[in-house]
Amino acid sequence: MIDFISTHPNADSQTVACARLLAAVIAQAIEDASNKDGRSGDASSATAWIFEEGSAFEQYANLIGANPKALRAALIAPSEPGQFTPKNSRFDESKRRTLRLNHIQWLKRKELARQMADKQ
Repeated sequence: MIDFISTHPNADSQTVACARLLAAVIAQAIEDASNKDGRSGDASSATAWIFEEGSAFEQYANLIGANPKALRAALIAPSEPGQFTPKNSRFDESKRRTLRLNHIQWLKRKELARQMADKQ
């Protein structure tokens, strides 16, 4: 379970506002990375931002009280039958599949870049 900073009863209003802003940035990146109709550059850079080790995504996730590795895993994990699904989710199974595909493509590009660097 995620213990979001913005839900702490003793959190001051500025901390709550900052946590909500960071959560909105993460949500927009997830939307961009899972949008197959969007510009490919947006999806590609958003996917890299989410999954690249050491990116600001990790800091943002930590600051809102989420575990970045668990969040990444949850984003690309297939939905299971009977799994809880929110009533009004903008991140449906179609977007999850698109994000998984974008993640796989990103991994392939990253590996190709590593191989090219090793040859030089």
